[in-house]
Amino acid sequence: MRDTTETIFYSGVGPLAALLLGVGLIPLREQTPASSFTFAFLVLTIVAGELGGGWAAAATALTSALSLDFFLVRPYLRLTIYAKEDIIAFVGMTACGLVAAAFAARRGEGIRAQRQLALLRSVLGRLDQAVPLESRVAAAVGECLDRLPVAGIRVRDMDDRVIARVGRTTSTRSTLRLDLDLLQAEPALSLPLDGALLPLAMEGHQVGWLELWGAGARSGLDTRRTLAAVARAIAAALAASPRAVGV
Repeated sequence: MRDTTETIFYSGVGPLAALLLGVGLIPLREQTPASSFTFAFLVLTIVAGELGGGWAAAATALTSALSLDFFLVRPYLRLTIYAKEDIIAFVGMTACGLVAAAFAARRGEGIRAQRQLALLRSVLGRLDQAVPLESRVAAAVGECLDRLPVAGIRVRDMDDRVIARVGRTTSTRSTLRLDLDLLQAEPALSLPLDGALLPLAMEGHQVGWLELWGAGARSGLDTRRTLAAVARAIAAALAASPRAVGV
């Protein structure tokens, strides 16, 4: 799954590649109109969008337009344009690049939604297996550890017994308590590195705790909504098996 680190990486690499592409095309600038170079920059923008999402594509598109103007359009090495056809090429490059960025952003959102749904289906499948509760919950939270930006997860019942533990956790209980509604609604919320505590409830009755440790990256709203759905599924499993044995 594409995370914040990848987006930041390609948002830097894409513009740098656009500058290098402009430099690399300098030997050809006297042999062909500037509009001929726009296709190369468009391909680069599309690739940046596929790898890094909409922000990477937008940054690459804008840098590509500037690189085209600065290196390949007369007067060279200046951000000015004299010829009418070069103005058209510059405007067209900018517009097409931003359109490609918009489509990359929408496609990225669709891919993320599909992956979140696939994760939820997998978690529900794990919790529905005919194995002990500890094994089911451990498998379910293990799926989340592999696919979401979390460093560790621990599940406890109301007797403070550990039902499952995966990833990096601490021996003491987390003190920061988060409400599931806040987890789903807050637009800018990062899971703390030292852990957060989520109550697990079923039909108004608390059945346990879900502890989450962040991985240092900002978690998107879709990720946190998925975690809330996973928490509710685990709560249902705990409520159906009240005699879980700690590990």
